[in-house]
Amino acid sequence: MSERRTSSFSAYNDGNESPIDFAPIRAESRHAVRPEGKVTDDANDVKGPRRLGRWLLLIAVIGLCGIFINQYRGVISDSIAVLAQQMPALNLPDFDRPVINKPINTVRLESPLHRVTEQEVRMILARYTESGFLGVDVQDLRAELELNPWVARAMVRRVWPDGLVIMIDEHRPIAQWGQTALLNEHGKVFTPPMRGPELELPALSGPEGSEALVLVMYEHLNQLLSGIDMKLRMISVDARGSWNGEIIDGPVLRIGREDMDERVTRFVRLVEGGLAEQLANAETIDLRYSNGISVSNKSDAVDAVASR
Repeated sequence: MSERRTSSFSAYNDGNESPIDFAPIRAESRHAVRPEGKVTDDANDVKGPRRLGRWLLLIAVIGLCGIFINQYRGVISDSIAVLAQQMPALNLPDFDRPVINKPINTVRLESPLHRVTEQEVRMILARYTESGFLGVDVQDLRAELELNPWVARAMVRRVWPDGLVIMIDEHRPIAQWGQTALLNEHGKVFTPPMRGPELELPALSGPEGSEALVLVMYEHLNQLLSGIDMKLRMISVDARGSWNGEIIDGPVLRIGREDMDERVTRFVRLVEGGLAEQLANAETIDLRYSNGISVSNKSDAVDAVASR
């Protein structure tokens, strides 16, 4: 059986056990010497791909610029036409409007209008549709729609090739606030022109910044009064934190600043205990007592009713 021989070498010098430094050998393999004495570097080998990448990037930028100009040439031609009218000495050429920038022919309103009128929307649209499908500034149009005090939020988008879609989210008033404003379901105050039905809403008032607190208290006290089939038509708080309310078709309640739940609950208990008939002629009921209430009738007579 023949013996297989393998070639091998040691990584150490013959004279000692120090390992050989291979760094110079690797360096020589990276820098080949040409016959004429010139050294070549691997960095030269990557110049070609880098140069190709720069050309591809340049081509992409030029392509994007061409697409942009093609898409917005209607706006560009309009701008040049305006500039030509303002500065006739420039003798600028007259560009025809491109077919892609068609006039706005269709406007679709995708939300019902309850308090914003269609005429108000049409008047605003008339100022924005003249520049065509690509020229209309949908952000400015949205902002102008939201200037209407009845509009909480608006949305405008293009629909190819010649349409717009508009959505209008109107404020939903739930109460009057002060003398001239309204309160929406989020506790936000807005001041629109009153158009009739808003005058039938409950009346809330208070210092600036107290809107949310007054709304919460209005709903809370109505819950307490629901057991005797009463509901507040008005509630207010002054700068000192004193509360007053007025029942629908009923008396004014002087509630005060402290123990509001206890005072209103006492009033409910008295009505349930048989005082409903005695309070039928009441004009003002003062709840600011520790053990009773004070009733002022419409005949201006004052009676004191003790709670038990």
